[in-house]
Amino acid sequence: MKLPPMNRNHVAAMFIGVLVCIPLLALYQFGFFKSTADWFAVLFGRAFILPAGGLKRVILLQYGYYTVMAFVSAWVCIEMPSQWRRFAFLLGGTFLTVTFACIMAMSGVLFEPISGSLALWFAGIAGIAVGGSVNGYRCHVMRGYFVGRLSTRQFEELVDQNNPAKMTERREITVLTCRVLNHGELASGIEAPQFEELATHFQRSISEFLIARGAYLDDCNARQVRVFFGFPLTDEDHARHAVQVAAVLRTHLATLTREIEQRFGKKAQIGVAFSTGPAVCGLFGVSHFESFSAVGDVIDFATQLCALNVEYGSKVLLSARTYALAKDNAEVRPMEMVSTVGSSQMSEVYELLAEKGALPEPDMRARDAFWQGVVQYRKGNLKQAQESFSSAAMEGREDAPLKYFMDRVDLALKEKSSTAKETTKHSRKLATT
Repeated sequence: MKLPPMNRNHVAAMFIGVLVCIPLLALYQFGFFKSTADWFAVLFGRAFILPAGGLKRVILLQYGYYTVMAFVSAWVCIEMPSQWRRFAFLLGGTFLTVTFACIMAMSGVLFEPISGSLALWFAGIAGIAVGGSVNGYRCHVMRGYFVGRLSTRQFEELVDQNNPAKMTERREITVLTCRVLNHGELASGIEAPQFEELATHFQRSISEFLIARGAYLDDCNARQVRVFFGFPLTDEDHARHAVQVAAVLRTHLATLTREIEQRFGKKAQIGVAFSTGPAVCGLFGVSHFESFSAVGDVIDFATQLCALNVEYGSKVLLSARTYALAKDNAEVRPMEMVSTVGSSQMSEVYELLAEKGALPEPDMRARDAFWQGVVQYRKGNLKQAQESFSSAAMEGREDAPLKYFMDRVDLALKEKSSTAKETTKHSRKLATT
């Protein structure tokens, strides 16, 4: 089932406008408003200094005014989602109608405001009734697509936008993938009911955490949870928001890993990665399998980066594009240069350590030494890289990515690799997943 076409509201507004204008025209023909106009003529004569020729009635002006007000009021009250704003519009329209009548009187034209006000309120009330049913239906339809995937606040904001066509477009988004990296080991190491409970606990814990922080849940299965930032609601700061959420997610993952180990006696290895790039967003699928999602290389790249956590022993990795957009909000350190299958273009990978300014001074010094070591290693200055990596080690703390690079440097020194060969050591081709 597709979302209802939005021009239905315009048709409803036109229909209401016609239904309101026809009775008012009939009342004019039967002279219903003549006595009202005469009463206002006397009132204006007492309240204002009128032109010497007195007041002249312009029937076409009356017809035109209440016709315009009927159509405009119906359309505004159908389209406007806020109830108090609808009534504010009706009160404001009534005030303007009375003001217009006074201005016309001082110009020598008799304009009674009652017909225009009646058209305004009758059409507005009908528009509110129709708008309530249309918005209610739209909310009901969208609930099937988004409830459970968005926070309540974001869902209400999405419904209020009243323009689902905006969700079908090419736009830049940030994709965050959280995956159980030793999924196969866990599945074969415990009984099926236990693994089912473990997977459900992982799915619920991660998805609820991310949704509550503004993410859109795109995929949730026993192996991974994938969310989007910047879709379906447009967010120009999607990369920065993703980085902020991922920084907090590190602590949540540590807690979740402990819970799983205590409940199931198995240690889950969970990795996170996110990348930013263009994607085609829209409604995909057939019948009951329809869902709003996105398609593009940025989705696959996030999944491939997530698998790299196994190699480095890292927790959270991010792409170069994400870092470029959120570098003022993130503390990171570089990993390797990577490229995808079928592409020769290299891209830097970073490990997210914390939000900007959240690293203690000792950690900052260790990070800087690590960064210097990576740069020296890429240049082939192996001795200097070894010294920098040694300076990056912190007593009593296990650092798997640091060990990874130290092992690479030690191996290169043992093999006495040439500089030309060594320049390829820091790069890798990402495997398809």
